[in-house]
Amino acid sequence: MHSHQMAHLDISLHNILTDYKSHYAFIDFESWRRCAGIPTPLVRGARGTDVPPELERGGWSDPYKADVWSL
Repeated sequence: MHSHQMAHLDISLHNILTDYKSHYAFIDFESWRRCAGIPTPLVRGARGTDVPPELERGGWSDPYKADVWSL
């Protein structure tokens, strides 16, 4: 997703689906953001299961780093 300049913003075990045949998918409920053309993207107020501390406090964060933190 990140290579396509998209951030999921709600990565957690609750949002992974499988068919038990080695097929997996991340689902979301419209929490993702596309950051194409934005040199230094920032998000604020992201709501997810596992969000980094700066977002919990209402601050700004790099959306890609927030995804990595959630992993």
